Amino acid sequence: MKKNTEPKQSVLQTADPVIKSQRSISIVWLIPIVALLIGGWLAYKAITEKGPTITLSFSTAEGLKAGETKVKYKSVDVGVVESIHINENLSKVVLDVQMNKGSESYLTDQTKFWVVRARVSAGQVSGLSTLLGGAYIGIEPSAKGKEQRDFIGLETAPIVTNTTKGTFFQLAAPRLGSLNPGSPVYFRQVKVGQVVEYQMDTAGKTVDVNIFIDSPYDRFVRKNTRFWLASGLDVQLTANGIQVDTESVVSLIIGGVAFGTFGDQPLAELPSEHTKFRLYESRNEAKDDQYQMRHQYYVEFFESIRGLSIGAPVEFRGIQIGKVTDVALKLSQDKLNFSTMVLLDVERDRLGLTDEKQRNLDQQVKEMMRNGLRAQLKTGSLLTGQLLVDIDYYPDKTEIKEKRYNNLLVVPSVPSSTQEVLNGVVNFINRVDKLPIEEISKSLQNSLTNIEKIIGSPAVLESIHSLRSVLAELDETANDFNADTIPEITATLQQLHELTTEVRGWLSADSPVQSNLIKSLEEIAKASRSINNLADMLERHPEALLQGKKAKRK
Repeated sequence: MKKNTEPKQSVLQTADPVIKSQRSISIVWLIPIVALLIGGWLAYKAITEKGPTITLSFSTAEGLKAGETKVKYKSVDVGVVESIHINENLSKVVLDVQMNKGSESYLTDQTKFWVVRARVSAGQVSGLSTLLGGAYIGIEPSAKGKEQRDFIGLETAPIVTNTTKGTFFQLAAPRLGSLNPGSPVYFRQVKVGQVVEYQMDTAGKTVDVNIFIDSPYDRFVRKNTRFWLASGLDVQLTANGIQVDTESVVSLIIGGVAFGTFGDQPLAELPSEHTKFRLYESRNEAKDDQYQMRHQYYVEFFESIRGLSIGAPVEFRGIQIGKVTDVALKLSQDKLNFSTMVLLDVERDRLGLTDEKQRNLDQQVKEMMRNGLRAQLKTGSLLTGQLLVDIDYYPDKTEIKEKRYNNLLVVPSVPSSTQEVLNGVVNFINRVDKLPIEEISKSLQNSLTNIEKIIGSPAVLESIHSLRSVLAELDETANDFNADTIPEITATLQQLHELTTEVRGWLSADSPVQSNLIKSLEEIAKASRSINNLADMLERHPEALLQGKKAKRK
């Protein structure tokens, strides 16, 4: 039987296909999803890390650029200017500023902003770094006050910041002088503070100057402290010559204020902040004001008072006890003559009287007048020819007749020394001129003639002849004295008077000497103004330090 060697064919049985649905996300969508997540994270981070947006108003946007100008505190960026536009009434420029996160706590109504540019003012140079890096906005943060987002920027940087330790005071000045914000304040010629600002008082009678004294020097300011202007030169003519005093060269140019106490006054209590003090014109005025109790008297002079001006000192034995406050002419109706009434302001404390005596000072002065108290004009300075009123005792002048003028007691006067000398010489000449020298000579000659007739002795005749010669010489001398000597003496006195007048004229207020001195001071003032003009030009055009002054356009 044949075996079947053919291979068997396997029968493949296929199963029915099963279709299943697949819902997996395609990888194509993975990229935008990741991008969306990253964008969302960045947006969240930007929103959460973004600081507040504020607006600043300035008068000009000079040197400021949107997107570039930074806001800096202690040279650290704390914000950036996003946009610049002009307000509705065209009076200000408004800056939209994006501040850094975390600045919310110090954006209050006490916070200050200003533009930092190169400035030269009040003897200080600031902002030179902006010549290359450009202007930026400075900030003085303050956590005190209410939260605020709209600010009005300052034109200049604040002189005193919140971090500066010290005390503010206020000074009432009759005039501002050369003071400006930034002018120094001195104590014993050491700069201890500066002028912050000034404004006119509501009544318009004084200028209120705000100053800041740095710590620890503010403890030297007491309730009895006095402030005075330290501007310019203090020139004085003393027995030792000319003395020139100034606090510093800076105060000579830009002005300044000094303060201190005088004498042996004990230290008073510390004043509270913003205490108001008076600002005196000079150190001498501040020193003299410690004598508060004053009394007024008149002195009547019957001679020229040329050289006596208001403010001239009143001295008692070389010690100043007051000053001249007014000068007026008085007409005597009965004699139709004039006298000069000089009003004296006497500082009672300088006399050293007790309180009881001060209350009866008029009675005391009357008693002094009975003992010879008189007033006399004296030359205070040979260089200037200025006069002063000297009070002293004259024992031979004890008779007085009490007078009053404008309801004030009148102190009698005596002629000045120069006037006394001239009056004495004139009186001597008048008396010599009145002597009957010629009549006496003729009478003696007649007597000698009679004696000669009676006595005929040669010796006697020779003696009589000699006596006649003497009488003739006496007569000739008398004639020469009357005719020549007296006019010569009178002419000499007149020349002396003219020379004295000429010397005083040289040194008077309108003399060439005074004019030259005034011109010199004017030159100093011009130099000071030139320096101020240079400072002002550099403040407005700081780039001139590098580029030079631009030529004027034709």
